[in-house]
Amino acid sequence: MPDTTTLIQFLKSRTIWFSILLAALGVVEANVGVFQQFMTPQTFGVFSVAVGVIVAVLRVLTTTPLSEK
Repeated sequence: MPDTTTLIQFLKSRTIWFSILLAALGVVEANVGVFQQFMTPQTFGVFSVAVGVIVAVLRVLTTTPLSEK
């Protein structure tokens, strides 16, 4: 298990927070299926592309390693 300092460094990362959000939404969807009623396959495709773009933007904005946060 990581120490408290490492955990705090991770939680300063926008990329990590976005990943936590995506994982939480995945858990909700897997258990409740709340998003399926609002998303067509085409909408899901657009959502998937948007996630990829957001991850790429976050990576470009990342200038400091987690160990230095």
